[in-house]
Amino acid sequence: MKPVQLLLCLACLLPAQLALAQDAPPAEAAQEIRRDESNPDFYLELIAGMQQKRLFYASLAHLDVFEQRWPGDRRALLLRADALRSTGDFERARQHYRRLLDKGALPGAWHGLGLIAAAEGDLPAAATALGQAVALAPIDVRILNDLGYLQLLLGERDAARLSLHKAAELAPENRQAGANLALWYLLAGHAGRAEQIMGRHGFTEAQRLTVRADAQRIGQGGAATGNAFGNGGEGMEERTGEQMEMVK
Repeated sequence: MKPVQLLLCLACLLPAQLALAQDAPPAEAAQEIRRDESNPDFYLELIAGMQQKRLFYASLAHLDVFEQRWPGDRRALLLRADALRSTGDFERARQHYRRLLDKGALPGAWHGLGLIAAAEGDLPAAATALGQAVALAPIDVRILNDLGYLQLLLGERDAARLSLHKAAELAPENRQAGANLALWYLLAGHAGRAEQIMGRHGFTEAQRLTVRADAQRIGQGGAATGNAFGNGGEGMEERTGEQMEMVK
C-alpha cells in the first residue's frame, strides 16, 4: 500500500478576524493583525492555520515566538508536537506528547502517539493509543475517523463499523469520513451502499477508483505494513497521498 499522508482534516488558513482585516485599508489591516497577534488565542489559531496548510516548519518558527511571549502553554506544546511529528521528528514529538500526558489526560497527545506508532508499524500500539484518545474525546471526528481506518487495517471490521458510522453521523459533510465509511461498505461487500455514500459527497470517478483500490489492497491484507502510514501516520487522517489530493 502506498504511504499514507497524514489525519489531523482542518479548515482554512486564517480565522475570520484576519479575513475581515484583509478588507480594511493596509494601515488598518496591519494594526488589526498586530493587535490580534497580541492575543495568545488568536496567535494559536494562526499557527494552527499554518499547520492546516502543511506549513509545519513555519509553524515551528512562530511557536518559538509564542513560547517567548507566553511560556508553558499546553496548547502550544501540542501544536509543536504535531508539527514535529508531521516533519518526521518522531522522537522529539513523542517526548512532547508524553510531557503533556505527565500533566494530565489530553486526547490530542494520545492521538499523536497513536499516529506515530502507526507510522512506525506498531499497529496494536497505535490502536491502544487511539482508543485512549477516543475515550477522552468521544465525539472528535478526526480521532474516530483515524481509529476506524486503523481498525480496518487490523481486520477489526465490527469495531471499525462503529467508529466510522459515528464519525460520519457526527460530521455528515466531512468527505474524509464519507470516504472511510464507503471503504468499510466495500470491504463488507456492500458496493451499492458505498457508491451511494460517494455519490452523496460528490466524488468523481477518479476519487471512487481510489477508494475501491484502497479496499482491494486492504482486503488482500496489503495495508497492515510498517510503511502503510507514511510521515507521521497521516494516512489515517487524509488517506493515501493520491486520495488526499482528490477527496479534500
